[in-house]
Amino acid sequence: MRRFLSRPGMPPAVAGIAILVQAALAGVLLQADEARVYLLGHPLNWACSFHERFGLPCPTCGLTRSVILTLHGQVERAWRMAPGGLALTLGVLFVAAGVLLLAGVELWSANRSTNARWLEHKIKMGLQAGALGYAGVSTVVWLTGWATQFSTALRAVH
Repeated sequence: MRRFLSRPGMPPAVAGIAILVQAALAGVLLQADEARVYLLGHPLNWACSFHERFGLPCPTCGLTRSVILTLHGQVERAWRMAPGGLALTLGVLFVAAGVLLLAGVELWSANRSTNARWLEHKIKMGLQAGALGYAGVSTVVWLTGWATQFSTALRAVH
């Protein structure tokens, strides 16, 4: 097994495939609506203790439901639920696609010219820069969405 994973392209291929398999499983096993998450059609009675105690959404309120709605292609509902969940899901899927691309290039560039290795290097640098940019943008989207929900809930309380 160690020898298999040490071959060019295998570590990113395994990582990319693992991400996509987990997303597919979540999409098959889980459903969501605005009120709750369902596992194989059975409601999970999770409750946010912060929301129950204070009547205000915590920073992660709605993220799980938003991720599940995104996996089911319900992008508009996911955005309304929690924009950070949509950003998280799309970012993770793009990272999976990027590491699978890297796996293919690593496999192709093994024992090839320096031009092939140059392409591999550029893809790695692009993935790193993209991941950092994604982290910043998704954090802003997540916190802005939560702040909007929080201020709306505060206005409703007063």
